[in-house]
Amino acid sequence: MEATREGAILVKGVWDMPSPSAVHVRDKKTGQRVATVSKFRLESHPDGAPEWDLISEPLKLSALGIYTLEVGSESDHIGCGDFDYRLRSETAGLGAQGKVSLDSLKTTVSADLTAFDPRTQTSAPLKNTKVSLTGEGIAQEFTTDAQGRLATPVTFRGTEKSTLLHVGVQATPEMDGEDKYTAVPTVRQKAEIELDPASQKIRALYGSTAKLTGRAVIIAADGTRKPVPEGTLLNGDLDGKPGTGADGRFERVVRVAPTRSPVITTSWAYDLKYPWLAPAHGFTQVDLIDTTSFTQFGATIDAARRVTFTGGLTRQPNYGYVDVEVQYSADGKTDWKTRKVFSAYSGKVSEFKQTLPGEADGYWRLHYPGTANIQPATTKPVRLTRTATAFSYFNAAPEPVRKGQAFTIKGTLQHGTPAKAYAGQTVQFYFRPAGSQDFLPQGQAKTAADGTFLRKFTADRTGTWIARYRDADGKHFNAESRQDDLAVNP
Repeated sequence: MEATREGAILVKGVWDMPSPSAVHVRDKKTGQRVATVSKFRLESHPDGAPEWDLISEPLKLSALGIYTLEVGSESDHIGCGDFDYRLRSETAGLGAQGKVSLDSLKTTVSADLTAFDPRTQTSAPLKNTKVSLTGEGIAQEFTTDAQGRLATPVTFRGTEKSTLLHVGVQATPEMDGEDKYTAVPTVRQKAEIELDPASQKIRALYGSTAKLTGRAVIIAADGTRKPVPEGTLLNGDLDGKPGTGADGRFERVVRVAPTRSPVITTSWAYDLKYPWLAPAHGFTQVDLIDTTSFTQFGATIDAARRVTFTGGLTRQPNYGYVDVEVQYSADGKTDWKTRKVFSAYSGKVSEFKQTLPGEADGYWRLHYPGTANIQPATTKPVRLTRTATAFSYFNAAPEPVRKGQAFTIKGTLQHGTPAKAYAGQTVQFYFRPAGSQDFLPQGQAKTAADGTFLRKFTADRTGTWIARYRDADGKHFNAESRQDDLAVNP
């Protein structure tokens, strides 16, 4: 429920038609009911919406103010909102004298203010009343004359984003407030945004920042050019909305191609809605360089001296396959050698895995050399190494040996640099019969404190013996002994 301008009670219903038997009006000051309304006329919405309004005749109350609306009995009632029974402040004829422009920033704003009294259903001039006038950078207060008229001069700066002006009347206990606005018409002047030569075409990395500079000028009817007003705002950059200096010059710091566009546009802030200058644009052509970077890069070396590289090569804004180099350097600083070139997909999402023979020790990196329009990328060097292992001695004896006769395999396993005994390690023995291609497992032995080991076998046939060590702690390289041929006679 609410009050109409004329002081009637309006009961609004949506979906369900309202049907109060009576609405009571209570004085907030005295706490007494001062009126009861039970007669309403029904008005439905012409567009067919499921909404209905019940409207009473205007009420005749003795005092102005804000009352309470309620339904129900005196002892059991429900509040239904306020009933605003105050004078209605109203503004008519609000407008400005003529149009303003950068050559003529002054105008006069005028309006007629009245107050409608719901008790008498009449309007009277709102005389000698304080009125506020506000806008962008404008905050003034005036008083109406004896006829309720307001006529006041206003001067703009010529850099406002809007010429909207608000005329307001402060609410009082006996009168509601008023807020009306008008947009003062303007004459836009021809202007131009002149980018400096270095800002007309740039070569830049995608996602980087670039500084654009230039000058904004007004062009008069006779072709005369002069700077736009100081503080004229341009479209936003990374620092906000930059303004021009007294000489019309400006500087913008922009993000290069955040939407993959090859052109960066410089224009007035609020562009087509800017009230003072006709639309103007400065265009910067961007020779875009794709960004690239290796992500989630990983490198490992296994016991067999194989190096494996994993990760991805991200690239924006474009994508596609490129050649990536796997490079090795003994000291990680000089003499980088390419050991392998592989094709990797580059884009927002990328993943690769490459394995190749490695070295006992050294530094590795991945390198993409780039092209004219794709940024190069290189990973940080990573050192890949394990502890070296080797059989310093290996021998099967005696030889030759008769079939069925016992023989002994002896050897020494060492690790590290310089080499030292590798104790407590398992050594595997393998035998390849003469004429065969495959080594077959034959057993194992443990190294002693001095790294030595031995194992006795029974001779069966002629062939080749070897010993193998397989990394057990994840820190050593594998090792294989020399091949020792053992002749077995019948």
